[in-house]
Amino acid sequence: MTNFKNVGTWWNDKDIDLVEIDGTVYALHGWNGEKFNNCWICTGEYNMVASEEEFEIEPIYSDDEDMDIIGYEVA
Repeated sequence: MTNFKNVGTWWNDKDIDLVEIDGTVYALHGWNGEKFNNCWICTGEYNMVASEEEFEIEPIYSDDEDMDIIGYEVA
């Protein structure tokens, strides 16, 4: 299950990763140890426009010892 690709970082904060999940670009923000709880959709030129709606995004990990991220679930 690979439904994502890394596309860069947020223009105003290089510590916020941008990930395209199922064709939509999200900013991953607000990590609480389990999921990102303050994410938004990025649109516009260079993904610089943030949606007002916020999302929770939880990584899905592989079953092996490496715990590689193999996808994300958006809520």
